[in-house]
Amino acid sequence: MTHEMTAPSTSAIERIGTFPPVTPADWRNMFYGSPTPVNPEAAQMVYDICWFLVKDGNVATRLTIVTFRVALSRFNDHHLPAPAAYTAWLASIASNEAHRYLEENPTRRLSSALLEGSENRASFYLADTLSEMRADYKLALLLRYRYQTPPKFICMALDMRPRRLARVFVKARAQFAENSSIAPARLGQVDPPRTRSLPQVIEPYAKKDMRRKILGYEWLPSEFPIIPERDERRARWVTAVLTLVILLAIGAVITNPWGAERPSFESDPPAVEQIDG
Repeated sequence: MTHEMTAPSTSAIERIGTFPPVTPADWRNMFYGSPTPVNPEAAQMVYDICWFLVKDGNVATRLTIVTFRVALSRFNDHHLPAPAAYTAWLASIASNEAHRYLEENPTRRLSSALLEGSENRASFYLADTLSEMRADYKLALLLRYRYQTPPKFICMALDMRPRRLARVFVKARAQFAENSSIAPARLGQVDPPRTRSLPQVIEPYAKKDMRRKILGYEWLPSEFPIIPERDERRARWVTAVLTLVILLAIGAVITNPWGAERPSFESDPPAVEQIDG
């Protein structure tokens, strides 16, 4: 059986090249689990996203490999958005993997304050600023200012409507300004420390490794991954609402004036006057 696919656009990072595979040979190799070559520009983009979030070149390289393994495994089942959305899609997976790493490794990381005069100080300074922000704010700013991603794809990445995305940008820029003396547009003008060990060939995960309890997050109908942080906030909100409802119900039962049995008193029947005839 043959598969056909429209070649990605040749503009910006959407020029993914051999990721996803665009030739019948690449399709066959990928379908049978063979290693798949990765376009260097795509690998560099994913590395940059990971580095801005973890501030460590070796870790960012490992997370780049993980990101593409997840992406290719989704591709095995043809779970893939439109080619124009690849930048936001890969960045979303990279963001999830980076934040999961940060949760599992909550250690102190090198700060820009310790790099006086270093050529990488600006990159660390921006990463320090992002580290104080929510995961969805970070991803929105990186996609907008570093890769000029169209708003509709940022909406898909964050799973929100345009009106809400506009509010998110307002809050994200305000929070960025609180922690930084420079504009977020600098995210697109500064490069992280480079590495020569970016992956060129990737082997996808097996299906058994893609289950939620192993991978750590689920997927939206748009094929974008759910941001775990947002999933956790929603769960906390639902828990808080249910707790409030339960407490109100208990309070209503306790204060209910008819809740306890009260003695009842029957009134005496009215006296019947006898009339003498």
